Amino acid sequence: MVFKDNSSQAKQAINQATIRWLLSACILVQGQAVLLAAVQTARLKGSIDYLVDENELVGYVGTNVEYAVYVEFGTGEFAENGRGRKGGWVYQDPSGEWFFTYGQPPQPYLRPAFRQKRNQIEALAKQIFGGIG
Repeated sequence: MVFKDNSSQAKQAINQATIRWLLSACILVQGQAVLLAAVQTARLKGSIDYLVDENELVGYVGTNVEYAVYVEFGTGEFAENGRGRKGGWVYQDPSGEWFFTYGQPPQPYLRPAFRQKRNQIEALAKQIFGGIG
């Protein structure tokens, strides 16, 4: 019996399957996050995107909108884990008008999007990786 080394083909098949799975998972989570994101100007919803790093085999879903973290986790007295500023504060909006606030409650969209799609992501993994070989 002659040994034939197929390890490079196996590694390549696993790598390609991983990339397919990451892309599929990111698309699922991105779509759900867009549905769940709070809408005031639609800027946040429109900015939710994904990235798959094919070298590191990592998928990311998120946004580059500067206020997104405050929507996800809340601010001030309403912030998750009690980490926000207490007692309220005053701020000036872009039109020059002044407001007092105690903060805003969290309106999570990224974490729930993943949790809601987790079973589908796991099923995709079984389907995609089960087809190798």
